[in-house]
Amino acid sequence: MAFLLVPAAYVGGTTLLLAAGDRLSKFLASPGVAADGLPGRRGYLDDGGEAVPSTSAGGGDVSRRRCIVVFGATGDTGLALVPKALEMGYHVRVFVRSRSKLSNELGDVAFHPQLEVVEGDLADLEAVEEAVHGADVVISVAGAKPETAPGPMTTAVPAMVAGCRKHGVRRLIVQACALCSVPGERWGWFTSGRLTRAVVRWQLGSNVVDDNERVIQYLHREVRDLDWTVTRPTFFEDGENKGSLAPNLDPCAPGAVSHADVASWTLAQVDSDAYIGKMPRLCYPPVM
Repeated sequence: MAFLLVPAAYVGGTTLLLAAGDRLSKFLASPGVAADGLPGRRGYLDDGGEAVPSTSAGGGDVSRRRCIVVFGATGDTGLALVPKALEMGYHVRVFVRSRSKLSNELGDVAFHPQLEVVEGDLADLEAVEEAVHGADVVISVAGAKPETAPGPMTTAVPAMVAGCRKHGVRRLIVQACALCSVPGERWGWFTSGRLTRAVVRWQLGSNVVDDNERVIQYLHREVRDLDWTVTRPTFFEDGENKGSLAPNLDPCAPGAVSHADVASWTLAQVDSDAYIGKMPRLCYPPVM
């Protein structure tokens, strides 16, 4: 029996060591720079994501932010966001590869008098930059399709930033995903977020996480002159609005969010200073 005790002790000791390490890693977990914001900016990470009066130049009044440029309008979040923005009275300019696809997806909304369609490709950086001309706000809900394709956002977002700088647009909202980490962020060893991230990146071959993380690093390190926000929603599900989202820094928040609710939260940030320079994850609040 003695020869069985050695492996058992080894396995038991290893298990205890890993458990202790995991517990320590979760204790030392850090959100990194996700809640830092930009110098001189106030803000919150627990206001529920509702719009608050803006202190930036030209903010606070929807009529002053008449034009929103949307990249990724034919994606699921974009298709939920565009009609909502039109209902709110914005002039919406969409940058899409196919006008016919947009028409098929939006139906009668595609003929809205305040909807402007610009055909182009995210790989055409000059076209991306010029699409920002005359805008008040730029929203990107674009991404690689299929997810195994080379990520376009690493180069497209800097082109959007260049367009914002060239044409005097301060507000930029970029959608990433909850599996993205930000500079300085530390997760626990054995968390659902870390395991899911590994599956998405390595088993499914998705480039979305890496593409978005390069965008996050770029904005954090090189863009301090624009009022940008990066949203990191959890997994998506179809359907109408289910309720208000709760911005947070938890990499392991369970559940999925509807495209409609993410679109509503995103539009609420257009005239809000609450999350400038921040990168909140978006999920539903826990049921009490």
